[in-house]
Amino acid sequence: MKNMKDRDERTTNEIKTHMSKAKSAEQTGSVFTLDEYCCFICNSYFKKKIYQSDLPVIEDIIKFQQRSGAYINASILEKVLQATKNLTKNLDGLHLENEMYQPLPDDLKNKLRSLNYKVKPNKDSRVHELEGDYFDDFYAKYSRDLDTNWIRNVQRFNELRLKKPSRILDIGCGFGLFSKIATFNGHTVECIDMKDASPILKEATKILKVKKHEFTVKKNTPLLKFKKKFDVVHASQIFFNGHASKNLWDLDDWKYFLLDLHDNILNDDGFVCLLFNREHINLKPIIVDGEELFLGNKPVQDFFKPFFSTIHGLARLENKMLSILTKKNINDACRSTIFKKRSYSLDI
Repeated sequence: MKNMKDRDERTTNEIKTHMSKAKSAEQTGSVFTLDEYCCFICNSYFKKKIYQSDLPVIEDIIKFQQRSGAYINASILEKVLQATKNLTKNLDGLHLENEMYQPLPDDLKNKLRSLNYKVKPNKDSRVHELEGDYFDDFYAKYSRDLDTNWIRNVQRFNELRLKKPSRILDIGCGFGLFSKIATFNGHTVECIDMKDASPILKEATKILKVKKHEFTVKKNTPLLKFKKKFDVVHASQIFFNGHASKNLWDLDDWKYFLLDLHDNILNDDGFVCLLFNREHINLKPIIVDGEELFLGNKPVQDFFKPFFSTIHGLARLENKMLSILTKKNINDACRSTIFKKRSYSLDI
């Protein structure tokens, strides 16, 4: 970090110390500690005065806040840099107008972590029919490693690439972290999750005040109807298609689901973001003729193939997990043959 020549030595050393702790937290994946120091620096120093030599610190904090999902905080600092041409103009009396807040305050973070040992598991806590204590309370892992799961949901939120406040329907909201991140950043989120969800998931969504509707997604059954349609339908680590069972959805089942979204759920410029599970029964992939088919059968795999999107940071082979379809894509794929698989020959 360059010398902050506009500040006195003691204040400069304080900021450098806090930034060192923030960088250490970023390197170790301690996302909530990272948020804490970013907000602390902004509220303690930049609310009073912003100087030209603060530029490197502000640039680092913007990156940190984006990585932790605090985009609304990062945008405040970005607007300051834009208005001042990177702190070269209009600096008289420059300071942050409002206090910055962490996406997940300490009190909520501590409550979520304590769920691991406070919530008693029951029959709904088991997600796989596998032997072992780990699967007796499968979803407790989200509480035990809250930082990692927060980061994972930030990455899922990133994939939406939303440029304006949007209405989002989150199918299978689970712990509620995705909803919390999206809501913090100015979006409106409603969630669906099954009535017989694990008790730890129910408690987590209560703590986060997730707007959740109890509903189990089933094949050839319409989704809940809402008063307003949505800009985005999001579903990650999908289980509702019979995942981890022998009753996986076939192509007609998926078409019914997508057409229901098209006709009743999505706005005209809306899209759906589906993040599939790669593993199946006994947590192993399905292999057909030497090919891994995580969606269970080849027609379904071929149907979604044109819509697979690259997930930043994942190995190339794993980038067949995320499928993004616009409303027009759904109509063309389900009601025409535009995306039907074609075969090609090298023969002249």
